[in-house]
Amino acid sequence: MNWLKIVFNWPTGIILILAIVMSVYLFFYLYKPTVKHYTYKTTPQGELKIRIYLPKNHSKDDQRPAILFFFGGGWIGGNIEQFRKQAEYLAKRGMVTALVGYRIDSKHHTTPDKAVEDGLDAIQWISNHADTLGINTEQIIASGGSAGGHIAACLALCNTKESNSGPKVHPSLLILFNPVLDLTNASAELEFSSRELELIQAIGPDMAKALSPNQHANQHTPSTLMIFGENDPLLQQANDFIYTAKKFGTETQLLLAPNNGHSFFNKEPWRSSSLRAMDLYLVEKGYLSGNPLITKAGVENAPLIRQ
Repeated sequence: MNWLKIVFNWPTGIILILAIVMSVYLFFYLYKPTVKHYTYKTTPQGELKIRIYLPKNHSKDDQRPAILFFFGGGWIGGNIEQFRKQAEYLAKRGMVTALVGYRIDSKHHTTPDKAVEDGLDAIQWISNHADTLGINTEQIIASGGSAGGHIAACLALCNTKESNSGPKVHPSLLILFNPVLDLTNASAELEFSSRELELIQAIGPDMAKALSPNQHANQHTPSTLMIFGENDPLLQQANDFIYTAKKFGTETQLLLAPNNGHSFFNKEPWRSSSLRAMDLYLVEKGYLSGNPLITKAGVENAPLIRQ
């Protein structure tokens, strides 16, 4: 081991350790976003909160892109922590990011229509506060997973609520993780739980159709990135969405994770892989610039296959 002592002497070792510590500091602290908490809505079931991540050196005079994340949980459970890593990452990349709380069955004893209503109010709140948050209202993205992806898609496609606080806000892009896109064909075969099916039945067929993005694709459907496990039964709904959206000229991208099912995306290495894919998509669309913080080599064991 004498060669190691020669190559890795104490001065070299100390410099290397300091360099690693400084790199960690720069990444995790120097660029650490500022976190703010707001109440965006008061409902009969209680207040609803939104957590905002503001990039380093943020100013209210900025015109930054923003993204809202809606957690999944079948409109029954879940919490805003599901997308915390994604929100922190994109804030480090310069975006204003938001984790949105909304009403769920287990806590508020409400149905999916109320969850969508809350999503619509959340994006309206973001738009109304764009001047203080430093947001470009032409670049507000909706994102979410599963039931949260359903809410995000509904913000673009489901006309179920008139806004009392200004012109209705539509997301400029959709980034969806294994979203529910059609309530009219929900079934146990598509792995909807018995409680999820009860909630859909409770809102009735007319509302179920109104809250089905696949039923409402049109010429205003925004460009959409969807990320699915290749074994997810909901993949058929995604293919139906792509087929319909393309008839109206909407650009869609579908990425598949081999040998994965539903809700794979928040487990490593797939979380990093999907985050990198989001980053590249946002660069492609002009919302970000530069290189992703996650390298290609770092996720080569979790490939997402473009369809």
